[in-house]
Amino acid sequence: MKFTKTALAVAAIVGSVAASAQTANVTLYGYINTSIESNRGSQGANTVGKTPTSSTINRMTANSSRFGFRGREELGGGTYAMFQLENSFNSDDGGLPAQAATAAIPSGNGAAVMWGRELWVGIGGGFGEVKVGYGLTPYDDVLGLAHQNIGSTGLQNRNNGFSGGPGFATQQLFTGYGRGGVAFSESQGNFDARAANAISYASPNMGGFTLRTMYSLVQESAATPRARLWDTAVIYSNGPITAGAVYALHKDFGGLAGVITGNHDQNAWRVYGRYNFGVARIDGSYDVTSYKLPTGTLKMKYFDAAVQVPFGASTASLQYSQRDNGAAWAYSPPVGYAAPTVSSLINNWTLGGGKHISLVYDYAFSKRTQLYAYYSSMKNETGGKVNTPAIGIIHKF
Repeated sequence: MKFTKTALAVAAIVGSVAASAQTANVTLYGYINTSIESNRGSQGANTVGKTPTSSTINRMTANSSRFGFRGREELGGGTYAMFQLENSFNSDDGGLPAQAATAAIPSGNGAAVMWGRELWVGIGGGFGEVKVGYGLTPYDDVLGLAHQNIGSTGLQNRNNGFSGGPGFATQQLFTGYGRGGVAFSESQGNFDARAANAISYASPNMGGFTLRTMYSLVQESAATPRARLWDTAVIYSNGPITAGAVYALHKDFGGLAGVITGNHDQNAWRVYGRYNFGVARIDGSYDVTSYKLPTGTLKMKYFDAAVQVPFGASTASLQYSQRDNGAAWAYSPPVGYAAPTVSSLINNWTLGGGKHISLVYDYAFSKRTQLYAYYSSMKNETGGKVNTPAIGIIHKF
């Protein structure tokens, strides 16, 4: 009898929680992307001041697997409140990404990062949407238009080394500016990032055009000058045509590629275009990034071009990208990342270019589950290179 009463009580509580969640319109969602890779790489002679060495690293990779909660409440008159909470997890070993698990908030309260991907609350309606908190920049919106059929992660993605940041091959990319838990995060010099302490406005769709702008109080401290970030993007999507343009400004940032360089301004602009013929999609991007150091301006230029072909449940894509300058030493497969000095950064900037090509195939079992395989090859001007064949599976819930 006691057991029956307990069971009924538990059932009532569970039912109540479920009903409350439905009333609040809260959705639990997630994305699991796990791949098996064989990274065959060599470091350039000047990456860590040693003779070039090579190695093969076989690994299983989580590829930004994540889960989150999002919700929306209708307030009347077409106005609504909304929120989103999202964090990554390691689908290969069950842990948290190292950065999120170990970092302490710069203010010194010792808390760990709980929502490392998205954390914002906002209000929307006919005027558009306003969000406050932590999330991706408008620059990343335009950069993301060029992602191929399996998304933004893995060595197949040209973003891992050639676009959006000064580093090379998975190092110093996707950095969270000013995120709780990442001290000196304003010193990385990347634009494909998330911004904390930010307010973002997105316009309604106007004949295919949308605008999003974000202003971030990157550095909240008494120290001056204080780092600030301001990104604005316009995207057009109507029928077979998609296009985007963005300008991003980093004001009084403290460094570049992990090197403390002195406060300086950074800026980047990017344009993107796509045409979908139905039997194939072609697209391309071009961007220019500048870092105005006290000792002079460092600049890098980048472009990519791609074709994506669907056939039945399968899709194949080929993408090529190239960059002229940057911090090529940020990828050293056998040794790991070693931050250069300011003089090394400046003297070797012209050696930081590289080329990247990837071939990707995926098969969709359903809207939520797909298998894929890819081959990626990238090489920088110092002689550092990495070739990666991989297979993987994606499931969305």
